[in-house]
Amino acid sequence: MRLIDFDRSLRRVEKRACQIAAGLVLVMIFPTTFDIFMRYIMEEPLPAIFQLTEFMMVGVVYLGISYVQSIKEHIKIEMATSWLPQRGQDLLDMFGYLVGLFLSITITWQSGRLAWEAWVTQDYTMGIIHFPLWPAKSIIPIGCGLLCIRLLVDLLLDIPKLRRPAVTTQADGRS
Repeated sequence: MRLIDFDRSLRRVEKRACQIAAGLVLVMIFPTTFDIFMRYIMEEPLPAIFQLTEFMMVGVVYLGISYVQSIKEHIKIEMATSWLPQRGQDLLDMFGYLVGLFLSITITWQSGRLAWEAWVTQDYTMGIIHFPLWPAKSIIPIGCGLLCIRLLVDLLLDIPKLRRPAVTTQADGRS
C-alpha cells in the first residue's frame, strides 16, 4: 500500500472518529438541557449528569484531535514563522511533528496502561451513580494512537519537501 493510499484511508477513519465526537456533543445536549430544566424550573437536579458529560467530553476531545491535525488546524503561531523561508517553515513543521509524535506516543502508552488497569480492576467513580472509568480512559489511547499515526504520516509526506531545491527570487537572488 502506498503512503498516499494509506493517508486517504486514515483520513476516512479520522473523519468517522470526528463524526462520533460530534455525535457525543449532540448526545450531551439532551441530558444537560434536561438537567438545567429540572434544576432551575423544578428545583430537582438530576444526579450525576455532570459526571456523565465529563466522560463524554473526553471522547469529544480525543476522538477529534487526529482529524484536526489532518486538516492542519491546530494552533500555530504564524507570526513567529512567516518571516522564515518556506524550507525553514517546513523544517519547523517537521520538528513539531516529531515533538508531537514523541508526546503522543508517551500519552498513548501511559493512558493505555491506565485504561487496562481500570478495566482489570473494574474501577468506577464514587458518587450517587457508579460509572465505570474504563470507557472514558480507553478513548484517550485510541484518540492519541490515531494522532500518532497521523503525525507519522504527515512527517513521511513532508520529507520530499526537503529534497526540493530552494526557490530563489529574481530580484535579489536570495532564497
